[in-house]
Amino acid sequence: MIKYCNTLLAVQDMAKSLGFYKDLFEQEVVVDLGKNKTLACGLVLQEDLDHIAGFAKDTMKFCSNTMELYFETEDFDGFIRLLDTYPQVERLHEPKTYPWLQRGIHIFDPDGHLIEVSESMYSVACKQFEAGKNVEETSKLIKHPINLVQSWYEEYQKSKRADISVCGTDCSTCYCFGKMCNGCNACEGKVFHAPEGKACPIYDCVRNDRGLHDCGKCGEVPCKIWLDTRDPKFSDEEFNENVAMRVRALKEA
Repeated sequence: MIKYCNTLLAVQDMAKSLGFYKDLFEQEVVVDLGKNKTLACGLVLQEDLDHIAGFAKDTMKFCSNTMELYFETEDFDGFIRLLDTYPQVERLHEPKTYPWLQRGIHIFDPDGHLIEVSESMYSVACKQFEAGKNVEETSKLIKHPINLVQSWYEEYQKSKRADISVCGTDCSTCYCFGKMCNGCNACEGKVFHAPEGKACPIYDCVRNDRGLHDCGKCGEVPCKIWLDTRDPKFSDEEFNENVAMRVRALKEA
């Protein structure tokens, strides 16, 4: 049985090439054999490939444009901001959007190897879901098989539900999320505004007392605990609107 192992790039200056892949792609060396270094992604950098393989040095062709390395990111804008701090990196073109709605850019590494960096297609699909497009519509827009888009939609729905608290609050929209608090589900209701070491009364009731997944499984929503657990900055109108929004979120989840 033959097993594919990795892709090897011939490099002329190991230090320069290694710095490029470390700085822009956060790649660390996992196997160091001197002139042969394997990066965390499986890519191998090799100095003196002509000598090892037996090529005449003048036959080594760099910047051949006959292959590319492909990287994806969930934060394409962040990558472009990072790339902007390395003006010495040659670009084939500026960021552009392809017909399948994916944004990407082509650049060259120090030896002229072509690299594409694009936002992940999952991210592209999620933007369509957030815009209200269904699986079939998204599949046509991004030109990907419907069964693949369906799997992305299911993953997207799971990720949304992960941030929905037991009372229907979308924790990811809170100004404290990721700073003072990672969300009710992550901290088991022991949010920053609850008594120290104790869970929020709503979480305590639905999870600890009743053993339910969320308040949507209870027939008493909104209950007295909901009405007593209120952000004091809300007016009556704002609070009633907030309660209705949370009830809708629970029904959708």
